[in-house]
Amino acid sequence: MRVTQRNIQDSWIQNIQNRLNSLNGVNQQIGTGKRVELPSDDPSGANRIVRIEDVVARNEQYLRNISEAISVQGMAESALGQVGDRLVRVRGLAVEGASDGSNPTAGSLQAMAEEVGGIIGSILQLAGSTYRGEYLFSGTAGETLPYADGQYRYQGDSNALRVNTGNGQTVAVNLPGDLAFRETEARSEQPLAAPLALAADLTFSASDGSVTSTVTLPAAGGPYAPADVATAINAQFQTDGVNLAARVNADGTLSIAIADTQAGGEITLTDGPAGGLAEVLGIPPGTKNVFTALSDLKAAFEAQDVEAVGKQLGRIDRLLDAVTSQRGQLGSRTRNLEFARDRLENYNVTSQTLKESIEGVDLPQAVMRLTAEEQAYQTSLAAGARIFNISIIDFLR
Repeated sequence: MRVTQRNIQDSWIQNIQNRLNSLNGVNQQIGTGKRVELPSDDPSGANRIVRIEDVVARNEQYLRNISEAISVQGMAESALGQVGDRLVRVRGLAVEGASDGSNPTAGSLQAMAEEVGGIIGSILQLAGSTYRGEYLFSGTAGETLPYADGQYRYQGDSNALRVNTGNGQTVAVNLPGDLAFRETEARSEQPLAAPLALAADLTFSASDGSVTSTVTLPAAGGPYAPADVATAINAQFQTDGVNLAARVNADGTLSIAIADTQAGGEITLTDGPAGGLAEVLGIPPGTKNVFTALSDLKAAFEAQDVEAVGKQLGRIDRLLDAVTSQRGQLGSRTRNLEFARDRLENYNVTSQTLKESIEGVDLPQAVMRLTAEEQAYQTSLAAGARIFNISIIDFLR
């Protein structure tokens, strides 16, 4: 192949064009601050940038989930705090009503009953709190009112809404009402008789909110020591798979309590035929939650039964403990969410820094390269002009 002046000239023009393209590329990098704008600029770097952006986008969704969860739990914690404040007031009324020193009159007891009635109504309103149009304490049954006036059995479900916070972890967002407002135990009003002799077989039924167990204490098995009563009840509970357990307390009273307090469900006791086992054991039947407890206290005030008022004090104390415990768990869960939020935000900041280091321009180095490219370009132009005696007119032809 014969090399002609035209071939050399074309080669030189291509070289000038390449120099110009390189010069423009460096100028653009300096102007945008980015070294990688197209996959062709750096295929490996572009691939890493895409992966980083994908992770950051997922983290942003997790952060939105966490923000929503913190808002929901903040509302629930605030509501339980207000419930606790009202229970403290109720306890003060019960102490006052049961105290011989205060010598309450019929009128004052009636006023206390009316105040307790108002507190029941205000707690019902708190239990009916909503978030984005759904009931906060109804589990996943967000359109169902958890408790209705005069219907003090939980109407929602025990399921918790959960959100993904990254790393395969999910966190419960809400607190079902059968955790928030229940009593965790039903206790006999007096110590058990020791030994307990029965004239006939006696029964009662106990529900944990989803499973019901019918307990029979045969007369032929007696007389029963208090521990034997608890053992017999627990044997039937375990057979039926109900989330309840019986125990004898230090003061000799008998408790039917939620066994796994992390699981939902309310205690409901139903006595057998007249003179059933619950009556003999001294445990009042019914559903056990904040509303029924306060209703029983209100009834004691209305009946001007100072002794019955005093018997409710321990029950109110246990309710306060249960509400405080649930509120504490919400607070702990919120702190864990905040830790997850901080972790994700820090990861995103680190990822953004890494992304910028991959796609960003080292400005001092780019300026040095720009200077070198300009010098090379000018040198090539000058060399070509000398060799080929090219002027601007040649480029316009």
